[in-house]
Amino acid sequence: MAVELIKDLLKIDQVIGKDEIQALVEGEIRVPEAKPKIKRVLKIDGDVEVTGTKTAKGKIIVNGIVNFNVLYSTDDELQSVHNLDARTDFREEIEIEGVNEGATTDISANVEHIDYEQDGDTSISVKTVISLIGKAIHDNTIDIIKDIKGLDGIQVLKESIRYNDVMGANTSSTLVKEAFELEEHMPDIIDVLRIDTKVFEKETKVVEDKAIVAGVVACSIMYFGDDDENKVNYINHEIPFTHFVELPGAQKDMDCGLKLNSYDTNFEVKEDINGALRIIDIESTVKINAKVYRQVEKEVAVDTYSTNKILDIKKREVIVSESIGQSTSKETIKGTLQVGNEIIKSIYNISGRSLITDYKIMEGKVIIEGLLEVDMLYQVEENDEIKDTRQEIPYKAYVDIEQVSDELELEVENILDDISYKKINSHEVELEATVSNYVSVDRIKKINIITEAVDTGETIDRVSRPSITIYIVQKDDTIWDIAKRYNTTVEDLIKTNDIVSPENIMPGEKIIIEKNVNFEF
Repeated sequence: MAVELIKDLLKIDQVIGKDEIQALVEGEIRVPEAKPKIKRVLKIDGDVEVTGTKTAKGKIIVNGIVNFNVLYSTDDELQSVHNLDARTDFREEIEIEGVNEGATTDISANVEHIDYEQDGDTSISVKTVISLIGKAIHDNTIDIIKDIKGLDGIQVLKESIRYNDVMGANTSSTLVKEAFELEEHMPDIIDVLRIDTKVFEKETKVVEDKAIVAGVVACSIMYFGDDDENKVNYINHEIPFTHFVELPGAQKDMDCGLKLNSYDTNFEVKEDINGALRIIDIESTVKINAKVYRQVEKEVAVDTYSTNKILDIKKREVIVSESIGQSTSKETIKGTLQVGNEIIKSIYNISGRSLITDYKIMEGKVIIEGLLEVDMLYQVEENDEIKDTRQEIPYKAYVDIEQVSDELELEVENILDDISYKKINSHEVELEATVSNYVSVDRIKKINIITEAVDTGETIDRVSRPSITIYIVQKDDTIWDIAKRYNTTVEDLIKTNDIVSPENIMPGEKIIIEKNVNFEF
């Protein structure tokens, strides 16, 4: 009887490789003629926008833009603080062995550090260190053998694989916009200095062939106000949105992975019914990368032999990323900002970002070490000068996750949810921030799977073997290895030797192997 191979398909996102690089992006920011000249640069912030990626042999090519927002003081008596937006293009390569043209990419980009030098009153030289993390993924469909039948005495060793079976993926964008009026106690607007946006997911529901994503665009707005005391003002506003992402193949209540980004934020200041500039009309584009999947567990044949016949077996190595689990935690971070001997008259704005500096696994937990980088714009009592200070607060976070161990691969992200502050004296400000930590755990498995098994037609000669063989277990031996070597079965070895824990045989143990001969008439 011929060997019968029972086949199946394994559809996986196979990670080809991952690497992180740092790149230096240099540029010059010039003040346009319509803007007043620079007296002193107060602060420069930046963010990275990836505009395109492509893969070539052995590398990912990343094109992008570093967007800058400059806040500076001027000699303008009516408006002492102005802003300036600028951008610098970049092109970088992330080398990853095994990548070829057409692979899917996943890129994370962040500004790590900005150095600048003011060149006179119309120009600023900028050097920016950016971090690029690139992952190359191959959508792979693998033919596997899940069982082997058709021969007497056939033995099959199987291994279970648990993975995320991606049923659908898509990228979709939506324009989120809203006009709102300032609260009564806020002064009228002379000039909007900057608007920062972050997008947060609130709820996602997967239905037939689509995902319904509900979220908010959180807008942080700094503006120069028409008042006598506190010229620089700061307000927060959230714009809710709901968007349908088409995902052919999605089924109700499937798991869904999302990445959300906001970009191309525009605004217009409008008059209210009294003719005062108190209405801000904001619009921002939200880009949603969505992927729906189900967790699947399949058995795959990794070895086989016959107790009677000699088989010709062929194998191949596959790399599978097994999904172990995901977890989210929130961490409250407290600290104090100090300005030395200066007296703080007014605090205009405190903003921040959270940075992960290291993470490791210890005693069933993921330990995340990070820095809360805090930036404070304030006015000095002595001469009403506006200044900026940036300080770092270290923190640790602990995330519990089941089955975590050293050989696993971690994906760790964090987001600064909110930050609040209170002036405790003339030199110090007390801070409290909330950071969300997201941890996903995968196990990278390299498995040699059977691709072919053929009966050679040769019969195993067991007649000439001794009636009893005593085998001394060697290091790294398994009960399967011994049974295969002597063309017996695992069940026979367990029964003959009264083995209680077949998966835990120890080097030096004696295994008795009895000869069994089947005669055909």
